[in-house]
Amino acid sequence: MYLKKIMASGFKSFADKIIIDLTDGITGIVGPNGSGKSNVVDAVRWVLGEQSIKSLRGDGAMTDVIFSGSKSRGAMNNASVTLVFDNSDHYLNVAYDEVAIRRRVYKDGTNEYSINGEKCRLKDISEILMDTGVAKESFNIISQGKIEEIISSKASDRRVIFEEAAGVLKYKKRKEDALNKLARTHENMSRVEDIIKELEERVNPLKEQREKAILYQEKMSELENIEVALIAHDIKEINTKYQDDKSRIEALNIEIESLSTTSSSNETKVLSSKVEISKLEEKIKSLQLDLIEKNKEAEKINSDKNLLIERQKFMTTDSKIHNELIDLKENKLKIESEINNLNLELNNNDSLINKSRKDVSSYESDVSKLKNERNKLDLELTSLVRTKSNLEHQVEHIKDSIDNNSILPYAVRSVLDNPKLSGIYNTIGNVVNVDDNYMVAISVALGFGTSYVIVENEESAKSAIKYLKDNNIGRVTFFPLSVIKSKNIDSDTFSLISKETGFINVASNLVKYDKIYQSIIENQLGNIIVVDNIDNANRLSKKINHRYRIVTLSGEMLHVGGSITGGNVANNKSVITEKYELEESIKKLNNTLDSIKDIENKINDIDNSFRPIEDKLYLAHKELINYEELGNIKTNELRELKGKLEKLSSNISSLDNIKNDSVTKEEEKLLNDYYKKIDEINKIKNELDNLTYTKDSLKEDLEQREFTIKKENSIYSSKSKELKDLEIELNRMDVKLDNLLNKLSESYSMTYEHASKYYHLDIEVNDARLKTETLKRSLKELGNVNLDSIEEYETVSKRYEFLLNQKEDLTNASNTLLSIIEEMDTVMTREFASTFKLIEENFSTTFKELFKGGNASLKLTDPDNLLETGIEIVASPPGKKLTSISLLSGGEKTFTAISLLFAILKSRPVPFCILDEVEAALDEVNVDSFGKYLKNLQAKTQFILITHKKRTMEYADILYGITMQESGVSKLVSVKLENI
Repeated sequence: MYLKKIMASGFKSFADKIIIDLTDGITGIVGPNGSGKSNVVDAVRWVLGEQSIKSLRGDGAMTDVIFSGSKSRGAMNNASVTLVFDNSDHYLNVAYDEVAIRRRVYKDGTNEYSINGEKCRLKDISEILMDTGVAKESFNIISQGKIEEIISSKASDRRVIFEEAAGVLKYKKRKEDALNKLARTHENMSRVEDIIKELEERVNPLKEQREKAILYQEKMSELENIEVALIAHDIKEINTKYQDDKSRIEALNIEIESLSTTSSSNETKVLSSKVEISKLEEKIKSLQLDLIEKNKEAEKINSDKNLLIERQKFMTTDSKIHNELIDLKENKLKIESEINNLNLELNNNDSLINKSRKDVSSYESDVSKLKNERNKLDLELTSLVRTKSNLEHQVEHIKDSIDNNSILPYAVRSVLDNPKLSGIYNTIGNVVNVDDNYMVAISVALGFGTSYVIVENEESAKSAIKYLKDNNIGRVTFFPLSVIKSKNIDSDTFSLISKETGFINVASNLVKYDKIYQSIIENQLGNIIVVDNIDNANRLSKKINHRYRIVTLSGEMLHVGGSITGGNVANNKSVITEKYELEESIKKLNNTLDSIKDIENKINDIDNSFRPIEDKLYLAHKELINYEELGNIKTNELRELKGKLEKLSSNISSLDNIKNDSVTKEEEKLLNDYYKKIDEINKIKNELDNLTYTKDSLKEDLEQREFTIKKENSIYSSKSKELKDLEIELNRMDVKLDNLLNKLSESYSMTYEHASKYYHLDIEVNDARLKTETLKRSLKELGNVNLDSIEEYETVSKRYEFLLNQKEDLTNASNTLLSIIEEMDTVMTREFASTFKLIEENFSTTFKELFKGGNASLKLTDPDNLLETGIEIVASPPGKKLTSISLLSGGEKTFTAISLLFAILKSRPVPFCILDEVEAALDEVNVDSFGKYLKNLQAKTQFILITHKKRTMEYADILYGITMQESGVSKLVSVKLENI
C-alpha cells in the first residue's frame, strides 16, 4: 500500500484545488519559507483525524483550517482534503483496491468524513487505519520539531516514540480508558452500595406488607368472584320467584274475586232454598193435619157404613146377595179410588220425567258447550304454542345477532372480537338505549355512526388500524375518548326552538348511555334536533337558517343548508333497530306466554267443571230411566185395574138385575162418601209425596250448596292466607332485591347485567355461601392492609434487585477491567521489550552506517518496570567518547535522531512516511548520507520529503514546488526528475 494522491481545496492557503500525484518512491515538496509547503503535512494529519487545532498551527476553532481569504480573494465556505491510497495489496482491511478518505469542514464547524464517497464516522476511519502505522499519532509523520523532541525530551517522555513503534499506544490508550472506567465503576459501586443499604431497610417490611396485601387481594378477588356470582344467582332466583309470586298474586286476586262472587250467589240461593223449604214444610204440615182430619172422616164414614151394612143383613130377605153386591160396589169404588190415585201418581211421574228430561237436556247442553269451548281453547293453545316457538326462535336469533355483532361490518366485528387489541370499548350503537318512540329518529340521526368503534385513545386506534392493514380486513372509523369533543346547539337557538310546536328535544337527550361515553354521544347527536313531523321540521329549519340537522320521528332528515332526505326506512337495519326488534319480540313472547297461561287455566277450569256436570247428567239419566220404568209399571197397573173395574161393573149389573134396590141409597151414599174421602186422602198423600220430594230435592241441593259454600269458604280462606303470605313475601323479596342490587353497586361498582354476564357459580350454592363467610372472616383477621405496598414493593424491590445486579455487574466489570488491564500490561510489556531490543540493535547499526563509525546504544532507566521506564540515548560519533547526548553538537543531535528514526523504520516499516525538514540542521555530507539511506529504505516505505535543501532534492523521484505568486494563495508546480 502507498499514498497515491493528495487532493486539497480551501484548506489553509490552498484556495484553489490542488492534486499531488505520488509514486511509491521518494517525493519532494519544496518551496521558500512561508509558501505553504508544510500545509501539505497538516492536510494529511487533518484527514487522518487530527482534532487539535494547535497541532495544525491554528488559533481557535477547527474552522481556522478553511481558507480565510486574501487581498484578491474572498473567504471560502468549507475546506476539503482527500487522501487516495493504492490498496491493491489489501494492506487496509477493506474490499477496495483503491481507498479514498476525505474530510470536509464547514464554516459552522460541521465535519464530514467519507470513505470512497460514502459518509462515515471518524471512528470508522480510525478502525480502518488501526495497527497500519498510518494514523495521526503514528511516527510516519515526522516534523523538525519532533526530531528536536527526540533529542531534548526527558528519558521518560522519549519512550512514547518506542511505544508508537511497538504498537502499544492503542493498548496504553485502552488501559487509560479501562482505568478511567475502573475509577468510575468504583465510584458507582460506592453510590450503589449506599443506596442498597438504604433500600434494605425498606424492602423487608414492604415485602411483608406486600405479601399481606397480595393475600388480601387474592382473597378479595376470590370473594368477589364467588359473592358477585352468588348475588347474581340470588337476584335471578329471587326475581324469578318474585315474578312468579306476582303472577300468582294477580291470579289469586282474580280467583278470590270469582270465589267471592260465586259464594255470594250461592249464599243467596241457599237463603232462597231455605225460605222455599220452610214454606214447603209449612204446607206439608198443613196437608198432614188435613190428612189426619180426612182419615178421621173416612174412618167415621167407614164405621157408619159397616154399621149400616150389619143392620141391613137383618132387614133384607136375601142377605147373601146383598152382601155380595155391597162387596162388589165397595170393590168397584176401591178400584176407582186406586185408578184415580194411579192417575195422580202417573201425572206426578210424567212431571218428574219431563223434569228429568229437561235436566238431561240441560246437562247435555252444558257438556256440549264445555266440549266446544275446550276444543276452541285447544285450537287457540296450539296456535299460541306455535307462535311462542316462532317468537323464541326469533328472540334467540336477534340475541345471537346482537351478541355476535352479526349486523356490523366484518372489519368492525374483527376489531371487537380481537382480544389482543387493548382500549377497544364498543360501537356507538351498542352503548345507547332508545325508547320505542324515538327509535327510527335516532337510528336515522346516527346513520353509519352506529358502527363507529369507541376506543380509549389514539394509540388504541393506531393499533387497531395496523391490525386491519396487516390482515387486509377493511376499514373502520374509530372515536378515541381522549380526543373526541362534544357538540351541542347554542343556547340562543335552543331557547328559540324549545318553545316551538312540534319540537321534541335534542337527540342526545333522548338516549340513555353510560356517562363515560358522553363526549362521543354528544359529538354524534348533540347538535341534531328531533321534531314530530316533516312540516314542523321545515318550519323550524327555516327559522334557524338551516344551521343544524333536524330529524323527524318517522325518519326524514333536514340537513345543514336545507337539503332533505326521506323515504322508506323499513330496511334500515342497525344495532338500534335490532334492539328495538328484540324488545318488541320479547314483549310479544311475554304476552303470548301470558295468553298460553290464561288458556291453560281456562282449560283446567273446564276440565274441573266436567266431572260434576257429567255426574249430574248420569244421575239425571238414571232418574229418567227409573221414572219411565215406574210410569210403565203404573200404566200396567192402571190397565189391570180398569179391567177389574169393567168386570166388577158387569157383576154388579147382573146382581142388580137379580135383586133391584138390594143396596139402599144410604148404603150407596156412605160407600161413595167413604171412597171419595179415600180419593181426597190419596190426593193429599200424593201432594204430600210431591212436596216431600220437592223438599228433599231442595234439601239435597241446599246441602250440596252449603257444602260447596263451606268448601269455597275454606278455599277462600286458604287463598286469602296464601295471598297475604305472598304479599308479605313479595315485600321481603323487594327489600332483599334492593339490598342485593345496592351491594353490587356500592361494594363492587357493578350492575346486575354485568354480574350475571361475567360471573358464574362453579360450586354449589350452599358451599358458595360457606366459602363467602370463611373468606370474610379471613379478610377480617388480616386487619389493616396497605394495598399501596404492592406497587411500592415492586418499585423498591425492582430497584433493589436492579442495584444488586448493577453492583454485581460493576463488580464483574471491575474484575473484567482489572483482568483487561493486566492482560494489556502483559501485552505492552512483551511488545515493548521485543520492539526495544530490535530498535536497539538497528539503532547501533544505523548510527554506524550514517556516522561512518562510532557507537550508539539505548538504555532503560528502570529495566524492572518496562511499563514506565524511560529511555536514554548514548551516542559517540567517530573520534569522540561521550556519555550523554546533550554533549553532541546540533547537527550530531539531529543526525543521531535521524539514525534512531531510521532504526525504528527498519524495525517496523510503514506504508508511507512524511518528513518535514528533518534534515535542516545537517551539513552537505550528512545530507548525502541521509539521502542515500532513504534510497535504501524506499523499497519498503514511501517517502514524502518537505525540504528546501538542494542536496536532498537530488534524491527525490518527483518534485513538487509550492509557491505563493498571489498573496496568501499557494500554488503547486510539479517536476518529474526521472524524465530529466
